Amino acid sequence: MEKEDGNRTLSNARVNNILWPLISIMIVAAEEFKFDYPFSRYRALREQKADSSPMTLQEVKRFLDYVEPEWYDYFLLRFMTGMRSCEVHGLQLKHIDFDHRLIKVRQNVVNGEITDVKTPKSRRDLPINDILSSSLERITATLSEPDDFLFTNDDGEPLDTRYIGKQVWHPTLKRAGLKTRRPYETRHTAAVLHLAAHENPLYVSQLLGHSNTRLLFEIYAPYVFNAARNDGSAFSDLMRSSGVIKPD
Repeated sequence: MEKEDGNRTLSNARVNNILWPLISIMIVAAEEFKFDYPFSRYRALREQKADSSPMTLQEVKRFLDYVEPEWYDYFLLRFMTGMRSCEVHGLQLKHIDFDHRLIKVRQNVVNGEITDVKTPKSRRDLPINDILSSSLERITATLSEPDDFLFTNDDGEPLDTRYIGKQVWHPTLKRAGLKTRRPYETRHTAAVLHLAAHENPLYVSQLLGHSNTRLLFEIYAPYVFNAARNDGSAFSDLMRSSGVIKPD
């Protein structure tokens, strides 16, 4: 099926996520009860990863200028740490260590369920700088119990990722006059801006919970070159000033 604009209503990844559990159940049933199941040789559809679209520093500022005040600290945290939305939604007061200035990433909230972070590398401690310290103090000012969530909906329950995207993220992009992109781009933006600020790639990799730095260079290198002005312009200026290149 297609939408009115011609785009498909379901991506290959979504189709795979729907079909594979059903197919797995039917394969087991076919083996158990001895009947032929035509989808036993089904192969997953090829999934195409979405292109990254990190924000520039100016776009981040514009977004934060236009976001509703009650969501300012939420998105500031995401832009500065690169935490996944499910990780941010899983943060409780007990995970904020003001004494040692650390955010302890220990759990996710996915579809309303609290789960452990997905990989050992995802279980990490993030440093709290002065900006984040002020923000987290505002966020936690009304919290008292260790299990209190930092961010909740109107019913006091942990946030839902789809709600954030539909009700907060995309409306703010529209108000700010910024192009449409996924909420996940806060993570990509954090990576690019940290690297553009000449932070150690190993530190940035650990910040994001990556197993190594390879992903940083594969995905973010072109954006970092532009953000940090490491785009060859310095070399061009040198060539011009040395007289190697003739004036136009």
